[in-house]
Amino acid sequence: MNTEGVKLGKLLLVGSSLAAIAAPSFAQSTTQTPVIEDSAATPQGEGDQIPDTVGPPPATTTGADIVVLGSRVRGTAPVGSTVTALGRRDIEGSAAPTLDRLIKEIPQNFDLGVSENSRGQAGGNGNITYGNTVNLRGIGPYATLVLIDGHRVVNNGRSTDPSVLPTLGVERVEVIADGASAIYGSDAVAGVVNVVARRSLNGVEAFARGGFATQGGFREYAMGVAGGKTFDRGQIMLAYEHVKRTNLSGDDRDFFVSDQRNFGGGDYRITRCSPGNIRVGATTFAIPQSGVTQATAGSLVAGTLNRCNELNNQDLSPEQTYNSVNGTGTFDVNDWVSVFVDGFYSKRSFYRNGAYPTAALTVPSSNAFYVAPPGVTPPLCAASVGAPAGSRCYTIDYEFTEVPPGDTSGFAKSWQVTPGIRVKLPHDWQFEALAGYGKTKDYSDAHTGINNGPLNAALRSNNPATAFDPYGGGRTSQAVLDGIANAIFLAPTNGKLKAYEARLNGSLFSLPGGDVKLATGYERQDFDVALGIARGAPTTPLTFRKFGRTVDSFYGELFIPIFGATNAIPGFDRLEVNAAIRRDKYSDVGRTTNPKIGVNWAPIDGVKFRGNWGTSFRAPTIPEIYGNSNNLFPQNYQNPAGGAPLPGVALSGQNLELKPEEARTWSIGADVTPIRALRLGATFWDVKYENQVIANLSNLAILNIEDQYAGTSIILRGAEAQARFNELVAAGVVVNGASPATVNLFVDGRSQNLGVSKTRGIDFTADYDLDLGADSLRFSASGTYLTSYKVAVTPSGPLLDQRNLIFRPLKFKARGSVVWDHGPMSTRLLVTHVGGYTNDAIKPNQKVGSFTPVDLAVTWRLGGPDSYNLVGANVALGVEVRNLFDQKPPYVNIAPSGNGSGGYDASAANPIGRMVAASIRTKF
Repeated sequence: MNTEGVKLGKLLLVGSSLAAIAAPSFAQSTTQTPVIEDSAATPQGEGDQIPDTVGPPPATTTGADIVVLGSRVRGTAPVGSTVTALGRRDIEGSAAPTLDRLIKEIPQNFDLGVSENSRGQAGGNGNITYGNTVNLRGIGPYATLVLIDGHRVVNNGRSTDPSVLPTLGVERVEVIADGASAIYGSDAVAGVVNVVARRSLNGVEAFARGGFATQGGFREYAMGVAGGKTFDRGQIMLAYEHVKRTNLSGDDRDFFVSDQRNFGGGDYRITRCSPGNIRVGATTFAIPQSGVTQATAGSLVAGTLNRCNELNNQDLSPEQTYNSVNGTGTFDVNDWVSVFVDGFYSKRSFYRNGAYPTAALTVPSSNAFYVAPPGVTPPLCAASVGAPAGSRCYTIDYEFTEVPPGDTSGFAKSWQVTPGIRVKLPHDWQFEALAGYGKTKDYSDAHTGINNGPLNAALRSNNPATAFDPYGGGRTSQAVLDGIANAIFLAPTNGKLKAYEARLNGSLFSLPGGDVKLATGYERQDFDVALGIARGAPTTPLTFRKFGRTVDSFYGELFIPIFGATNAIPGFDRLEVNAAIRRDKYSDVGRTTNPKIGVNWAPIDGVKFRGNWGTSFRAPTIPEIYGNSNNLFPQNYQNPAGGAPLPGVALSGQNLELKPEEARTWSIGADVTPIRALRLGATFWDVKYENQVIANLSNLAILNIEDQYAGTSIILRGAEAQARFNELVAAGVVVNGASPATVNLFVDGRSQNLGVSKTRGIDFTADYDLDLGADSLRFSASGTYLTSYKVAVTPSGPLLDQRNLIFRPLKFKARGSVVWDHGPMSTRLLVTHVGGYTNDAIKPNQKVGSFTPVDLAVTWRLGGPDSYNLVGANVALGVEVRNLFDQKPPYVNIAPSGNGSGGYDASAANPIGRMVAASIRTKF
């Protein structure tokens, strides 16, 4: 590894060193060597600066004590924990176009829930704008806290998408995968991600990149520019980035089909087709492809069925467009006062092609196009149908191919400005304060949903000009179709954050092992959320429900060096203890106190053992408490017995009884450097999570664990399901889409404190540098192995092992890379491995194979040492092939889902296939 040390006072190494081409190695930093990484590819000595936890470091860092993620104390590394750091070289070398996708490559991160292509797990139903967040350990998408420059930022009331910052404006991303509520408060159950804005850029950088999939037309473009200036008393930086990713249609992937018998799977074709199927009691009649009229009623044959694919036209991932800007500034007013500021603006727009709507239509004999099937007499219509007296009714399973599909569009927009001040005090003490203000708006809309009022009126009508023809004859007037397919769905979420932080930090007294240091402070958050909804007829007004939350927090953290460089003895080269405690008071969910203690013990140089224990919590989000909406959603559920999905209805809404989630976390580990070029690390961790909030609104595979919900009202069948549905409709709950004729399956999808989970696992890292004289080779590997994942979905239910099951955390994930530097050329080979698992959504269970794509990239550097000069600038030209061997996702025997997956598992594999890309990057 090319490590060019630059001494910066007590600066601690948390970054990994890779050449500009190198993919993220995700090296865990645990050493206390006071160095910083640098490379020839970094202009004018720019390196990976380490941020202060509250505010950024001074522009001139010489002699400064810097705070590292995982600790509030200046000049110390996180005790008992490790930091995974991705520096500028990692960011530039990655093929990820945005930060959220870069972080997804870390093995500890699981793509479950809040993801653009997998929304079927916990938290997914609230992801109305198809964003991404971080889900460390697979514990939950809201259990990882995302910070920017060490402070909280405005979000949609649920989670923070790291892609709000452009990659060019980021110095480093730090990840600590340990419970950290004692230091950072709510949401830090599984860990913390800190996105550090750039403050050392001195010059201009620009890049452009374009790529395409070799199958299916998927394309990706990115471009950006950043400029910065450092001077004696400060710095300023501004970065802009534009990213465009086209949609990936399920129609372009052969595995996303309902009839999977060619893959050895089930036949998941549905009967809501075009043309459809008439049902009179238990007797079915397939409507011919040419349609049917009363004159041709003899073509209807009893016992026949049309079957068809579900979700034709649906995107596996939506079209996404990112525009993001961020800036930083630092100014030393004098030798003891500095001011700083960071800010960002981001707008991510999406468009998702949806499938054609389907429904089970109740058709009365009063319909102008009514056809009486031969040999049967339909029953009299129920009074709720509203048909003329004496009318008879049957059901037609139908797909509305004559109306627009259910496309959705929208955006996620946010901005925040956070200024602060740093004051040096006598006796090595320091005071810091900042104030942040930001706003966010998530917006999703659809304008072509099925409007039940006009549909039912058209089904009852005896006038051909105003009636709906469900018999395949195409006789419905355009005016009627326009009235049927005009239901709107508008779902904005507006958020506003005012955040204040103040802290004292310094040395209390000295011990033989070093200075005992203290960090203590106060934080306040004022957060307002407005949940909007308009669902129904085009004239439905957009209404907002407004909620507020305030949080007052006090914390203290103590660092005690028992043995250090000045008093080391055999067996105790270094021994450090860190203790932290935090008290949080919420205006709506109560108070909580969380402690944490960590220990580092280095018996000899090059060997360190570490461990920590603490408690953490997560306050339920405002949307979880009050619900995004109060609606009934007809949707199809995976049938564990096989065959077509089962139609059901799910309820969304508020739950005012939600309690905070609580967790107990501990870990032990070791870091070994047997030789200078080799670094090894391993961590065993354990998380016990109680009162977990589970929402099943988007969980379309819930029936495979139906027995675990026995004794609750979460899943209802038959008459109980119909009665609950009728009760809710009578109470004014709106049905989203076509109202079902009958309801045999009901799922309460509201957020509930149901879960208890116990998760254990091992993280490992290994890095080796091989010096070949003029050339160099760098080997890197990291991974996560889950040893246990036990869950009880109800408070009194049994703990059941759910490790390595579909849509749950998988047993093994790993990445390995080899980077060869040869003069101006760099070549990287990257292998990502996701282990196989069991698909228990189908019976008998299916064994799913592993997914191991290989990426290859080559970079040619111009303008640096051993290269050619080009107009006085440093230029890097790159070519890369992701998924070099075009490995397809492992086949998974599940039906296509509106929330992701179908023939493959969107949470464990990438459906894009091989991608080829070229890039140019310049610095001057």
